[in-house]
Amino acid sequence: MTASAKALKLGCSYSVRFSPDGTRLAVLGRDVILWDVAARSKLWRGKFIAHMSDMAFSPDGSQLAIKSTTGQMVVVEAQSGQLTFNFQNKKDGEGCAPAWSPCGRYLVDGGWDGRLRVRDAQTGLAMFTQEHPGEMLRGVCFIDGGRRLLVLHGVKSVAEGQTQPPDYCSAWDWPLQEGGGRVVLSLPKLASCAPSSDGERLAVLHYADGEEYLSVHALADGRPLASMAVEAGGGTGDALRWLPDGGAVGRIGKGKLLFYGWPGLAVCHELAVTYPCALAFLPGTPLAAIGSWETGMLKELNFYKETP
Repeated sequence: MTASAKALKLGCSYSVRFSPDGTRLAVLGRDVILWDVAARSKLWRGKFIAHMSDMAFSPDGSQLAIKSTTGQMVVVEAQSGQLTFNFQNKKDGEGCAPAWSPCGRYLVDGGWDGRLRVRDAQTGLAMFTQEHPGEMLRGVCFIDGGRRLLVLHGVKSVAEGQTQPPDYCSAWDWPLQEGGGRVVLSLPKLASCAPSSDGERLAVLHYADGEEYLSVHALADGRPLASMAVEAGGGTGDALRWLPDGGAVGRIGKGKLLFYGWPGLAVCHELAVTYPCALAFLPGTPLAAIGSWETGMLKELNFYKETP
């Protein structure tokens, strides 16, 4: 792997997100900083709520939703960096990162109390709520061009002597309807998942027999396509990310990023990073934004050998 330009240091960065048009990069650390990607310059900086943990751009890139470790959410205008709406929902509790509906009007998020919610992004009004008792909702993202929502469910530990149910991923047609989720994959101790950009494959990290595995499954029916034991990793639940062209899966490891080629899942590249915790790729370019608890970076990565 080679770098063709000097890396831009991003500082402490728990979450990194490119805008849909690729012109801006949002970096969430102690504050949120919006960068101009081409100019590599800061557009604005702000701290909108305490203990910010994750964020998401609206489909048109005009708004940025930010969520805290208490579950509180706010919406910020991406152009100006001005707060436009505060949900005032501190009592919701911690949960996964928010996701915007395809129309950009609603925000979907999951709680570690098992609640799946859809709210109006302008008024905060709850449009849909479904509870999943005994579960933690660890991730939500739209797939199939926004036609479906993928949800990662973590089943909480049961009492001694009871059988531990497996974790699972469910897919929901949009708009959501009560009881509309369909299980697409079920595995014990699912740590994280990432759908490919074409919506055909789902990469997952999971544990079995004391080892960690990286597996790829067909998203349509959960059919296993490949699986291999991998070295113990680190980072957060946002531990996997497909390259935009589907040629590899990027994974947050312990003190490094690992890239597994597809098909086959053989390790094709490694990159040393101090305390990595987030990863994002900019489609059509070699740019990668790498979040780190200490010092993140915006870096050009070359995954392919040049043709003589």
